[in-house]
Amino acid sequence: MRELRNTNLDLLAIYHSHPASDNAPSPTDITRAYYPETPYIIVSPRAGAPNPIRAFQIRNNTVTELSIQTISNGQ
Repeated sequence: MRELRNTNLDLLAIYHSHPASDNAPSPTDITRAYYPETPYIIVSPRAGAPNPIRAFQIRNNTVTELSIQTISNGQ
């Protein structure tokens, strides 16, 4: 975060995966959501996951799913 501030860059998102469970914020994700203005992206690498990439805003222990669009480069 210091480097971002020192170089005038913006934090666009924070991401991680939930390899063995639903890719919704866990209780730990919610309590550790220290950047309420930043989207949290959670990826599910499980085969057949209905929504393998999801994004959320987590503010004051309230979770709101964000609408996202993924774009494939055709490969």
